[in-house]
Amino acid sequence: MATSTFSGPVVSKNGFINTGPGNVIDADSSVALTVATHSGKIVHNDAAGAVTYTLPALNATADGASSGPSSDIDNLNNIGATFTIVNSITKTGSLIVQVANANDIMTGSATIVDTDTDDNTEGFVTAAASDTITLNGSTTGGVTHATITCTAISSTKWSVSVITGGTGNLATPFSAAVS
Repeated sequence: MATSTFSGPVVSKNGFINTGPGNVIDADSSVALTVATHSGKIVHNDAAGAVTYTLPALNATADGASSGPSSDIDNLNNIGATFTIVNSITKTGSLIVQVANANDIMTGSATIVDTDTDDNTEGFVTAAASDTITLNGSTTGGVTHATITCTAISSTKWSVSVITGGTGNLATPFSAAVS
């Protein structure tokens, strides 16, 4: 089935069911994520080596004055786009999720279960300039399983949530690394 575009809201009184092989995108190497290919789907990593996922640049462009009475279907606004990254193997190289440019930042939190002690949980929040998530396979997460969710919420902010396992003296997976 081809891509369909609607100019008004779509309502389902009984939900939408997203199933099938097209809903999971295998991404075992570094990739620039796109709304058309990756948003609303599960980006799955099951390779132990290093990988970097770059989120698209945030675009909050409003419809032009000539768009008429409804939304411009060609508008590249990506606010509300959600990317879900699932790692299903313990990383030996870092899994990195980063913004596209120095104008975009992340706001949110990470929950890391300490898997080598008594499964205590530690939480970490982003700093004002956070723009990168790094799961290193030990102290910052990436042990056994990880789920990272990133949602575009404004012209400069990604809402992020990280749930993962870690080992050793747990540390924040957030940093300001994009320049």
